[in-house]
Amino acid sequence: MPAKDAETITKWYDALSKNYDELYGEEQNKKHAKVQELLGNRAFKIIVDVGCGTGKLLGLISPRSQVGLGIDLSVEMLNIAKQRTKESGNQLVRADASHLPLQDHIADGVTSVSMTESGPVLGEHFNELSRIATKDATLIMTIFDDKDRISLKQLSETRIELVASLSNREQLYLLDMAKHRVRASSESSALV
Repeated sequence: MPAKDAETITKWYDALSKNYDELYGEEQNKKHAKVQELLGNRAFKIIVDVGCGTGKLLGLISPRSQVGLGIDLSVEMLNIAKQRTKESGNQLVRADASHLPLQDHIADGVTSVSMTESGPVLGEHFNELSRIATKDATLIMTIFDDKDRISLKQLSETRIELVASLSNREQLYLLDMAKHRVRASSESSALV
């Protein structure tokens, strides 16, 4: 799927929301299991799932944190996430991953699964994810269609590590900020 603007993406996921888990649940469960494996037994103060969709991953990882925050562009996906995670007290925010309404360095756990494609948006998303991450955070993200790793070569100084190929289109990456200091963007759109 070629890069789309935020409005097109929002409409697509709003329309898909009611059937998303039925259509993609099994595939997402496998990805979420890999993410949980990478997180290990670590406990977090604040864990943020950017592109949380229907809240499945957020529901799995938030019990290991004091605060769980899910961010998504689709209101309809967030409505499902709200129902799914209401018992856990997670907070949900509607926002674009390229402009997260969060303060710098607040989350010691950051995940983003099945959201980012290679190309210009990769740099935007990665900069925002690393900006909100604390200096000792664990950052886990997947990237679609970066077969030649061209986009990641641009981020090579970050030392983000390819952990697994989830499909012929999507790869899973890990950045342990405690091991690799990342230069975060100085721009902030602070809220939380």
